[in-house]
Amino acid sequence: MKLFQILIISFLILVNSISMAFCQDITLSWDPSPTPEVDGYKVYYKQDNMDFPFDGTGAAEGTSPVDVGNVLSTTLTGLSDGVTYFFSVTAYDNNEAESSYSNIVSNSWLPSLAIPTDRATNEPVPVTFRWETAPSDYDVTYTLYYGTDQNEVSNANVIFIAPPVSGNKNIPSFAIIILVTLFLLRMAYRFPPKLKHSRQTISFLLVVLLGGFLTACGGGGGGGDSATDRSAASPTESVLYSVNKGSSDYHQAYDLEASTTYFWKVVATDTQDPNLTYESEVRQFTTEDF
Repeated sequence: MKLFQILIISFLILVNSISMAFCQDITLSWDPSPTPEVDGYKVYYKQDNMDFPFDGTGAAEGTSPVDVGNVLSTTLTGLSDGVTYFFSVTAYDNNEAESSYSNIVSNSWLPSLAIPTDRATNEPVPVTFRWETAPSDYDVTYTLYYGTDQNEVSNANVIFIAPPVSGNKNIPSFAIIILVTLFLLRMAYRFPPKLKHSRQTISFLLVVLLGGFLTACGGGGGGGDSATDRSAASPTESVLYSVNKGSSDYHQAYDLEASTTYFWKVVATDTQDPNLTYESEVRQFTTEDF
């Protein structure tokens, strides 16, 4: 059956959420699909996370998906109060062929992606990424992720690095080695003059030992693979970039290849609690041939 095209993507809107006596009613609205064969719409929902499948339960109207017929707005009632839900809509025709999912919305704020539009083609480089800023009562910073592998982008997370413990001033190991070597050299030169040959031999061995330690400590620098800025070593290898944007709501990327499909998302991180994050959906676009 034909998977017909639908253009309600990015136009699903959460109209309101009303909580009463341990439950909440959530009203959704969406733009009509321009496809003339549309026979109705299905509302998908899920609690706690935005990973597919959207197989939520608890609404009085039924488990996900809820077939709401050929309407452009509906209310799901009886959902648990204090729980975050995620919603998406599809359209279907009289042969039960179903469209792709619309954008995802939530009764809790999530960064909404503005441009590039989802599945945009011939996107000119540099590409400008832009997203919705948080409401005024949110204090967050933004991290932009984009790359050529959908799974890598979807699974990319903001890494929280704890600040160093104050007052913990450890002496580097190589400094300890130098101090011990100098001490032993000094002790060697305290040998009686008649042991001059032994003294010189010990000094030589200590210097060689020190050189070996310093070479071992200084070597092996490099290597590793940074998730924040990784370039492909070959045309078939994926790339993943992350950019910390602070409070900014846009970024211009000059480092994109021609005729290449990229995936992107934005993660907002609470400035007071770095473990509290708000993650957007993942979108894709293809750059122009230049």
